[in-house]
Amino acid sequence: MTFPTPSALRRPTRPAVRGLFRSGSGPGRTPELTSCTLLLLLVAACGGGAGGAPGNAPDAPAADEPQARSYPPNEVSRAEIDERGANAHTAMQFLRRVRPAWLRSRGSNSLTSAGAMYPVVYIDNIRRPGGLSALFQVPLSEVRRMEFIGPGDATTRWGTGHQSGVILIATGR
Repeated sequence: MTFPTPSALRRPTRPAVRGLFRSGSGPGRTPELTSCTLLLLLVAACGGGAGGAPGNAPDAPAADEPQARSYPPNEVSRAEIDERGANAHTAMQFLRRVRPAWLRSRGSNSLTSAGAMYPVVYIDNIRRPGGLSALFQVPLSEVRRMEFIGPGDATTRWGTGHQSGVILIATGR
C-alpha cells in the first residue's frame, strides 16, 4: 500500500493579488479582474441609489409641486373632507369616492342574519337603523370625523352583532 507524499497533498498556489488586478498584469497584457472585484462592481451597479441623498431621488417631486397628503386608512378628518369632498353632499357619496373599502361586504356570517354582512353605522355613538342607508341621511357639511372600527374592537366597545365592523361618525350637532 502506498501513501501520498506531503507535497502531493498541498493545494496549488494562486498568484498574489495586487489591487484590482492579478499579479500577472503588466505592460502589453490585458488585466484580469478578480471575482471578488467583479462582484463588488455588480452590486454597486445594481444598487439603485438606496444610499443616496433623500433629496436626490429620481422620482421625488420638485420643490414647487404640491405633495399629496397621506391620510390614515381607517379615519377621515374634517381637513380631508374639505380637501377631497368636492361635489359630495352626503357621507355615503364621500365614502363611495374616498373610502369604498369601508362599504364592502365582509361576507355572510350567518344564513339568517343578512345585515351582518355590512358594517353597522353609529352617528354620535347612537346606532342607526337601516344599515349603510343611514349614511345617505348625514349631510357632509355636518360631519367632523368618520372612523372605521374593525370587528374585534367594535365587539369590545359595543358588544356582539358587529361582525363586519362599525362606521362611526361624529357630527357637529
